[in-house]
Amino acid sequence: MAETDDNFPVPRGPLAFCLATAFFVSPLLFFTGLTRNPYYLQITLLNVSLIAASGLFIYASIKRRAWQLPATPAAAPLAALGIVYLASFAWSLLGHAAFFRQAIVSEGMKNGLKGGMFFVVNCLAAFFLARSLPFSSDEEDLSGRWLALILGWGSLWLLFPFLRSHPTGDGLADRLLDPYGLLVWCAGLAWVWTLVRRCRQEDILHLALSAGALASLYGIMQYFHVELVWAKLVNPYGNRSVSTFGNPNFVSSYVVIFLPLVASLLMRADTARKRFFYGLVFLSYEGMLMCSLTRSSWIGAAAAFIFLFSFASHRAKLREGKKFLYPFFSIALAFAVLWPADSLKPFSSGLVERVSQVTSGVDSFGAVSLSGDNGKIYSSFHQRLLIWTSGWQMGLESPLLGKGWGEFELFYPFYQGRLLLNFPTIRNLRTHANNAHNEILEQWSQTGLMGLGVYLWVLLTLFWAFLRFYRASRPETGYAAVPMAAGLVGMLADNMLNVSLHFAVPALAFWWVAGALSLKTSGPGAPRAEWRKPAAAAAAWLLLAACLGGVIFWQRQFMREFHFFNGFRMMRGGNLTVAREELLAAWRSHSREVNSNYEMGNAYVRAGDLEKGVWAYGEALKANAGYDEIYFNLAVILKRLGRFEEARKNLQVSTVINPLNQAAWQALAETYLAQPDRASVALPAVADMREAVRVFPYDANMWNTLGYFLTLAKDYRAAREAYAQGVRADPDNKMLAENLAGVTRQLGVSAAEDVRWLTSYGNLSAALAAAPSEGRLRDADALVAAAPYSLKARVLRAKLLFKAGRRDDAALELAAVLAVNPSDNAARYGLAVIYEQKGDLEAARSQWQSFLETEPGNAAVAARLKALGPRQ
Repeated sequence: MAETDDNFPVPRGPLAFCLATAFFVSPLLFFTGLTRNPYYLQITLLNVSLIAASGLFIYASIKRRAWQLPATPAAAPLAALGIVYLASFAWSLLGHAAFFRQAIVSEGMKNGLKGGMFFVVNCLAAFFLARSLPFSSDEEDLSGRWLALILGWGSLWLLFPFLRSHPTGDGLADRLLDPYGLLVWCAGLAWVWTLVRRCRQEDILHLALSAGALASLYGIMQYFHVELVWAKLVNPYGNRSVSTFGNPNFVSSYVVIFLPLVASLLMRADTARKRFFYGLVFLSYEGMLMCSLTRSSWIGAAAAFIFLFSFASHRAKLREGKKFLYPFFSIALAFAVLWPADSLKPFSSGLVERVSQVTSGVDSFGAVSLSGDNGKIYSSFHQRLLIWTSGWQMGLESPLLGKGWGEFELFYPFYQGRLLLNFPTIRNLRTHANNAHNEILEQWSQTGLMGLGVYLWVLLTLFWAFLRFYRASRPETGYAAVPMAAGLVGMLADNMLNVSLHFAVPALAFWWVAGALSLKTSGPGAPRAEWRKPAAAAAAWLLLAACLGGVIFWQRQFMREFHFFNGFRMMRGGNLTVAREELLAAWRSHSREVNSNYEMGNAYVRAGDLEKGVWAYGEALKANAGYDEIYFNLAVILKRLGRFEEARKNLQVSTVINPLNQAAWQALAETYLAQPDRASVALPAVADMREAVRVFPYDANMWNTLGYFLTLAKDYRAAREAYAQGVRADPDNKMLAENLAGVTRQLGVSAAEDVRWLTSYGNLSAALAAAPSEGRLRDADALVAAAPYSLKARVLRAKLLFKAGRRDDAALELAAVLAVNPSDNAARYGLAVIYEQKGDLEAARSQWQSFLETEPGNAAVAARLKALGPRQ
């Protein structure tokens, strides 16, 4: 029977098990062949364990007829924040068209990323659970037992490559239950449980430190290409280590939160064992921080340490132990500067390389705009600028309550699409953004001024309580609170450029440390009064039922991911029958997951069941209505079914979200052309095709379609201009030339200017066989100046430059053409030839490889690539 005592409201054994799962198993357990997102089991275990731990306190409240969750000064602002989040969600639900509402509900409640459940479980539950675990009154040395865990349990994984077994089937148990791995995990969980079974705050914080050290040591090995767990390196972000967290930006943020605490404990260490343990953890954290190559976390760590040493207690402790600490921190600083770049080249520095990328990429005031500095952009910065601008516009649209809490991912694509249309230089930076990559804009965009204001109130309450406590305490008492506050400062600074506060494990760390800081600075609070009204008991039973529902909900979420991954693999293997069964099982487990439903639609379409494909794509849009590819695929199927009006509406949304999809504009034009009475749709067709030619001014067919519908609308002058632009985009297109001539005759005006341009183009094309001359190059310049969007004119000028021996100028011209239209293999062929002639074989090899990506069957190009030989 689990032990309880008079001062602790819940059984310690079950609570210790829940917390061990949340802080030990969840950050460290991951599978690559279980779910599409290899870390979904982590997220599920974390949420279930936090819900179960909360359920223990709610049940204890029912038994004692008084709330057992501690009172705190932060309760009022946290409650207000929850109310504002709910209000912004309701405002979004009621304020948008009915089409969006099911997706708004789905996104707002979406777990694991953001929204209601994330706030309740990952934030509030973690905060109040942390406040429920008391700090110990004695100064017990915990370093030895946790050092033994790191070295002992960690060393068991050294044998895993030799003792692991391979799954014998595709079932859940087959892929989960590796005998040796299961033994190691059971041993580790039991070991951790014995260390935290007293449920003291220091035990949980040391558990978090030790789990972080294990993850960091593994991440360092990954960086240097040493893999113990999997048959091959798991490096989806290049050589940026993800460790067991799934994303280098998440593990780096976790490290930032706890690094000040480790440093603080190291400075207080008075024995060799303590110094070894905390020194090991500190250096492992620093190494992981460098392996992640996450610059925002470097900024966060710097902010955390500036905050830490701004307090006299820590400066005094540093001076007190200077014989050990000065050399240690000097070595750590050199460690950071000399850490090798991700290429692992000798004498390279990851710190210098990553910082220099920013200073060279954003080196002027002009660069801090979506237009870049004369077209020069730095993708990492300008992609964030694209996201920030979209987030800012969301807030401006509804400044009081924002677009709705949890809805950033849903609405972001609609704002991004217009920015891509208006700023051509950033069109290759199109991305899918879950969050705003800036905590201020995160709150502003989704909850407006009210949400941002209350969020700042929460933080102000925490930090004001800390400052009051520090000023009123003796130095040694205040010393313990400073590193927790510093960790929060570091995480907030990190999240001015990061999103980790809105993902499971880093968010757990942040809100747990916030709760521990609140407990340290505000005390446990007065005991709650006994319930006098039955409504309190009824509310508690409802909360307990909600906890049970939450566990069931997460079980279904996990099974959805399991079935989705099975169906995804079957699709790639061509087994459509099993794929459909698995994806339908995923839908039955949880029907509001966009990726699973989208893949189900693809499976039905590939199997020839178009009507079910339409239904499945519709289910995907109910889950998240912000994916252009769903609208596009749905429209294509609707066209095949003869439902052109529905297809057109879906294509219009698709092109708003992603105006860069040329096929979507072409399909949209086809829906208009399929109308029996084309004149009746001429005006909306003109409006759409004007947008199309803004994005693709070099597409002659789009100009032709625009000219055709302008003719139907009887706007002949505009039609003539469209045909003239089309002729310049593609001078070899005879139909465009005939249409231009026809509408010119109808207007009764001269076509001399257009004829001169076409004649000049024809003469220069014919002159390629003759000797080059400066006069022809001037004519080519004039040709391009008259139609700068004409890629064919620019390719022609490049050919003339090449003929004149100006290979560098020709290469620049062809590279400019490819920047606009990467699929222009004629230009790519010419550029590759120039690189070959210049002896730049690496650049030539890159161009030939890109050529073969779009034309894999081109034997002549494959032969030229092979002739270059392997990379040196």
